[in-house]
Amino acid sequence: MSAAESDPTPSALSYRHAMARFATGVCVVGTEHAGVRYGMTVNSLASLSLEPLLVMFGCERDASLHAPLMASGVWSVSVLSARQRPVAEWFAKRGQRGVDQYDGQAARAGNVTGAPVLDGSLAWFECQTWRTYEGGDHTIVVGEVVDLGCSDEAADALTYFRGAYGSTGGE
Repeated sequence: MSAAESDPTPSALSYRHAMARFATGVCVVGTEHAGVRYGMTVNSLASLSLEPLLVMFGCERDASLHAPLMASGVWSVSVLSARQRPVAEWFAKRGQRGVDQYDGQAARAGNVTGAPVLDGSLAWFECQTWRTYEGGDHTIVVGEVVDLGCSDEAADALTYFRGAYGSTGGE
């Protein structure tokens, strides 16, 4: 199909193909519930509001993060650097229910929420769930930012484009 053509009846496959052309940053959203830390690689993060400070992302309802996230009501976002590609790949794996997904990862508990924050991230946010909305097979989670920080390190951001990881520096 040429760039000028469009699919008259979009399918999930054609939708994914088109969305793959939208370059995004990569982060890990995490929470702790009942003493277990859960995380998921996300590229659907978006800034929503400055008053109050709101951020949002889409969480697939069958993801291992979903139920603990809904139950805890608090979560973190760790914005990944290009050097953290293995971290993104680890948290993108499916089938890790009921295990501490942060085991073996350099992370600390957030100052306000206790949600896990990955060491070496370019920026991090701690959030309290503000609202949730049904969004097809996902839940749209809106969080109020209750704490945040940025790394002083000059590092490239991890990106996702056409189904592959890259970086703002071209790595």
